[in-house]
Amino acid sequence: MTAPTPEQLARVGDWIRREAAAKSLDEILAWVKERQEQLIASAQSLTEVQLRAAPSAGEWSPLEALKHVVEWNCQVSEDVLHACLTGERPGNPLPTFDAALESLVARQRETLESVWAHVSAAEPEAFLDLKWEHPFFGMLNWREWFLFLGVHCTDHANQIRAASPASG
Repeated sequence: MTAPTPEQLARVGDWIRREAAAKSLDEILAWVKERQEQLIASAQSLTEVQLRAAPSAGEWSPLEALKHVVEWNCQVSEDVLHACLTGERPGNPLPTFDAALESLVARQRETLESVWAHVSAAEPEAFLDLKWEHPFFGMLNWREWFLFLGVHCTDHANQIRAASPASG
């Protein structure tokens, strides 16, 4: 897998900011849910052997990629739900989950449901001055991080599909 260029990362970061500002919270949720389901479908389409096979030395297996997404999305969602309601970010450490497909799928769905329960109760324009650093896209506010959940699912769904023997 090739690494994105700084220009590509800048374009994606700009897109995240534009879309998060332009879309309603309902639209962001629908977009993120669609990408979440694509991620899940990509993982569920693989056999247990395919899920655990790394495409090459040093790369994640599809199951490791899914585990990464769910752990990060869970942590980001916790920050988003606090930031949108209180203007504070807890910044808790990344959780660690067992690498079992169906428990990861359940946790991902539960995480999105939980963050939505809080985001849907938030004032859409509240606390947007609170931003925290994304390792590739710079400083993002809670709406941008909420939208990023879908970007993250898409990126790793593509990775999982690329690791599938059918894509080779």
